[in-house]
Amino acid sequence: MTQAMFTQAAKAKRLPIFGGDIFLTMPVPERGTSVSLFEDVRRPGDGPPLHIHRREDEIFRIIEGRFKLRLGEQTLEASAGDTIFLPRDVPHSFINSGETTGRLLVVVQPGGVENFFFDVARENLRVPQDVERLAQVAAGYGLEFIGPNPFFD
Repeated sequence: MTQAMFTQAAKAKRLPIFGGDIFLTMPVPERGTSVSLFEDVRRPGDGPPLHIHRREDEIFRIIEGRFKLRLGEQTLEASAGDTIFLPRDVPHSFINSGETTGRLLVVVQPGGVENFFFDVARENLRVPQDVERLAQVAAGYGLEFIGPNPFFD
């Protein structure tokens, strides 16, 4: 890509996924970029299942709130301003461990994972009800769901 890009906040696409809201601010299909960028907004006690990205590396930057993260065998607490790098093939999950809504800025490289989010939203897939179908959709994107969120009671 050789041109500068600008996406207005009002044009971000909101997708309700796994109890949170994903705001896609730079989807690959529309922009032709080599990264995906989105904001992940999570209510207290919310987070995705334990999963692995086989194709992408991820960077999380905590914008607001507190999060507990599982990165492989490591568990850590992170808050606003903290940044986490997740190389591909590392099992991970997180939960908003604070008492207010938390926000993560997520960069995924190479881009394209937002197509998985579009598919999940289009089929209105839920965890744990639709875990089998979710696994089928995820496999097409090099994603593997390997268990429930480790922080859920």
